[in-house]
Amino acid sequence: MLPSTSAVPRSEPPGAGLPSTCRDCPTREHCLPAGLDPAELRSFEHTVARRQHLKRHERLYRRGTPLEHVFIVASGQIKAERPMPDGRPQVLGFYLPGQLLGLDALASHSYRCDAVALCDSTVCAISYAMLTSLIQQRSTLLLRFHALFGTELARQQNNMLLLGNAKAPQRLAAFLMDLATSHHAPAPPAPAFELRMSRDDIASHLGLALESVSRQLTQFRAAGLLEVQNRRIELLDADALQAIAISS
Repeated sequence: MLPSTSAVPRSEPPGAGLPSTCRDCPTREHCLPAGLDPAELRSFEHTVARRQHLKRHERLYRRGTPLEHVFIVASGQIKAERPMPDGRPQVLGFYLPGQLLGLDALASHSYRCDAVALCDSTVCAISYAMLTSLIQQRSTLLLRFHALFGTELARQQNNMLLLGNAKAPQRLAAFLMDLATSHHAPAPPAPAFELRMSRDDIASHLGLALESVSRQLTQFRAAGLLEVQNRRIELLDADALQAIAISS
């Protein structure tokens, strides 16, 4: 049984080593307050309830919990999942630093899935009520919120297309390229990154068998496209991997 937390933020532990303000945060330029002027940034910082530290496998929120906050990943990685009819968890997506989660709760005012830390992680919890009020006053923030919302929607649509049409090589290649790009946005794909999620999680997210994921990674490695060392992925030929991802 995974440890549970509510969606009410709590203070991070001493020594977490994170910047005390958005102005000093390394993810700021990929985050919700990107592009805000100093006055707008001060107003935005007042909407951040506090940073919340999560241990590996700890829940950020549970499905059905009333919406109070949306969350920005400051460090680490979070996965979103919900149970299937047979009780097995279906992984819906992964969230990296600078990405916004909790948007699934906006329509029903309750979270539609569980959010679980894949590793020791920190999120910024933002009061949705205060954010809504601030957005009405700051057009820059409204545009940025729409941009992040649109990016997340596009990611979900791309994933649906993969699940509906792509074969195993295309699914895994597209997934790895998406991770590489997310780790290094807005620059070219990162040459190396850590897979914080398990291969079981990857298989669930991509609609593949675990054996298919392992076999495909082995084939990519044999073809000289990447190197795998435990959870570390090094891209040796990102162009070739991207070509596989977009092939029909």
